[in-house]
This record gives sequence, C-alpha cells and structure tokens, in this order.
Amino acid sequence: MRIKYQSVLPVDIQELFRALFLDDSEIYVLGRTRHARTLATLFPVHGFIDDYASDSEFLGRPVLRAEQVSGDALIISGVVDGRPLSALRRLRSAGFSRVIDYFSLYRMAPDLVPPPPFSAQNIRDILQHPAKYEWLEKRLADDESRATLEKLINFRLNWDLADMDGFTLRLDQQYFEPFMELTGTSVFVDGGGFDGKTSRTYAQRAPNHRRIYCFEPESSAMQIAKAELADLRTVTYVQKGLFSRHGTARFNSSASSASGLSDEGDTEIEIVKLDDEVEESVDYIKLDLEGAECDALDGARKHIAEDHPKLAVCVYHDQRDFWRVPERILAIDEDYEIFLRHYTEGPLETVMYFK
Repeated sequence: MRIKYQSVLPVDIQELFRALFLDDSEIYVLGRTRHARTLATLFPVHGFIDDYASDSEFLGRPVLRAEQVSGDALIISGVVDGRPLSALRRLRSAGFSRVIDYFSLYRMAPDLVPPPPFSAQNIRDILQHPAKYEWLEKRLADDESRATLEKLINFRLNWDLADMDGFTLRLDQQYFEPFMELTGTSVFVDGGGFDGKTSRTYAQRAPNHRRIYCFEPESSAMQIAKAELADLRTVTYVQKGLFSRHGTARFNSSASSASGLSDEGDTEIEIVKLDDEVEESVDYIKLDLEGAECDALDGARKHIAEDHPKLAVCVYHDQRDFWRVPERILAIDEDYEIFLRHYTEGPLETVMYFK
C-alpha cells in the first residue's frame, strides 16, 4: 500500500485560500448543508448556490442557480457527506474555475475550519501507526478491499478528493454485499437499527430468516423503526445500546443517523452486552454505533467465538477502528476473511466485513 502524505497543499489551493481573505471577488457556497452553515460563519459569503431550491433566501443571503452566478466568483463547495466529488465536478462543468472544497479548507486551516465528520484524529493516527495499516492490507481478502483501503487512507490523510475517484453513493448496497451470502433460517442482529430500513432489507434478502433483533436506544428512532417493520412478526425490538458492559450512558439523542454515546449527551440510555441480551445462536451481526463498535464487539465475544457469525462493522467513526476492529475480532476467531467496502464519495459509510 502506498501511503502518500502531502505536507504542503498544491499552490492553486493555497492561492484560492488566500483569496478568501484578500480578494474582493464575491464568495458563494454550493449547497445548504450543515457544513454550508458553518462556512457562512467563517467567510464573507454573498450567497448560496442550489439549482433545486424553491426558496430565494438562506441565512439572510440569496439562493441562486449556478447560471445566475458570475464565472469569476469564488465558489466553496459545502457538500461533504454523500457526493462531494460529484459536486466539485458539477461546479467545474458549469464553468467555475475558482473552486475550493471543504476538505481543502480544513487541511489549510484546521484551527479555523471544523474537521469533516469523525475525522479529527485521522492524520495523527495514520502517521503514527503505518504498520497497523500495512498489517490490515495483508489480511484483506481481495483486491477491491486493498484498493479501497489505499484510497481511503490517502484521502483521510491528505483530504484530496482525487483519491475518491471511483467511489459512488450506493447506500442501497451497504451491509449486504454478494460475498456475504444469506442462507437458511438465520438470526440477524441489527446493532444501531435507526429507522429499521436495514432490518427490512435483511428480511427481504433472507425471507426464511428466523429472528431479527433490532437494537436502537433512541426512542423516536425506535418508533420509526417499529412503523417501518410493523408487518414483520419476526422482529424483537430492544431499546438499548450495545456495549461492553451493562449499565447506563449519556446519549446524544439528535434523532438522526449520527446519534450516539457522548459525555455531553442530553439523555441517558441503557447499555447491554449482546452476549447477555440474546441467548440463541446468531448468524449475522451488523454494527453501526457511531463509535461504540469496538465496545459492542467486546460485549459479543461469546457469540463470535461460538457462532462464527458474519459481521458487518462500520469503521469510519474513529480512524483507529480501521485496525482496532479487525484486531479485536481476529483475537476471538482468527479464521475470518476480511473485506472492506465504501459507500459514499466522502468520509462516511465505510464497512468492514468478516465471513
């Protein structure tokens, strides 16, 4: 694996960054995302570009279509999560030559621009633990996994969207890759069930399944999941968080896909070990727990050792999880094959599979 650390960003990016403070050009932000809101507090933004908006104002500034903005304007892309590479291409194809993306801004000014989601410690961990990533590369089961790892590590190290070329937004395929065959009367654990759609997909792909355990600690999300799965009689709903111990923990109940454990959380939830909560043998465990994946694995050691279930574990919430997750699982059962797949053009939705 070739890890390429760019200690200095390209000259054109540096010049665009300086222009944000020194140039008298009008500045526009593409999109009206939460990241676009942040950018509007950091720079003298004249307006927002949104070709699909029905309203004409956002944060007290005009909302315009791309064709209404001068080609000489300086454009910041506020698209971070799903299709940031496509957004950059769209701006350039629209004739804008002075374009800078959120990731480059963060790399230029990490003390000013907040880090992309779940990315604050990326650079430090990659540079401090190159042997961990080399070890992981050797353990991966196929060429696509190794290519995915190289692209993601270099992107998370340098924040150059060129490293994401080839990735697309394909959330409909997440957790259920063809190599993770679903057969027989299986039992599925949906760790971080959120809106129930993953459990729904499992039920569709494994119509003869025996049981689905939907773990979701946030009450409003659980209600959505119950409505989504109301016609299924095989679902056991568990309004608790999966962890390495029993007890309670503070939880950020934002009722979004990014809800998770937090010392500053606004509510308290019950946390449990999977080994103690589910007594029967399990066949497939999916974990998307906003950073608590390693703790949940520690609480599922018995099931992993005795059942050898297939595992789909999100590793993008904490940079260290790229190597901590496989270390934990292989310490329990070293016979697993490991695969890695990514489902957006940005830093979100990287899943490590074990079969």
